[in-house]
Amino acid sequence: MRKTVGLLILLLCPSGAMAARLNAPVNCKVWSSFSSRGSIGETILKEIRKTRSKLSLALYGFNNQVIAEELVKLAGQGIMVRVKVDKDKSLKKRHRRVVRLLREAGISVEAVGRNGKNHNKFVVIDEARVLTGSYNWTLMAEQNWENLLVLDCPELARRYEIEWEKIR
Repeated sequence: MRKTVGLLILLLCPSGAMAARLNAPVNCKVWSSFSSRGSIGETILKEIRKTRSKLSLALYGFNNQVIAEELVKLAGQGIMVRVKVDKDKSLKKRHRRVVRLLREAGISVEAVGRNGKNHNKFVVIDEARVLTGSYNWTLMAEQNWENLLVLDCPELARRYEIEWEKIR
């Protein structure tokens, strides 16, 4: 009887069921990187170089030329690279240079955050891994106390991919 009621709820309320699943706990392999132990930018480079098909980035600040050049290289290898950056932040001089570099390489870059800031700091790699934390992809971040989590978790990566699609 309980299974039947649960199935009816899922069928009658699919959006509610989806929301419940999106908030459900998942088991993932997780490791951390801290600026006190070295460059988080280097960790990001190491992780994104493992990409085989697709990168979806949602960032507040992004003016790290070295990481941008790596994204250009990956796009040149046929990897889909999609970037959403904060609209206001992307207009600043250093950030504008990176946005221009990415766009000139054919990378999709969307300036978002019409009703607030796009304060996200995550990348989804191959719909299987997520990099997220306090680290802005900026030169200044290399001088700050920052952190990064690497989540090897397809289920969580799908949730982040869904969130990436919603960012406007």
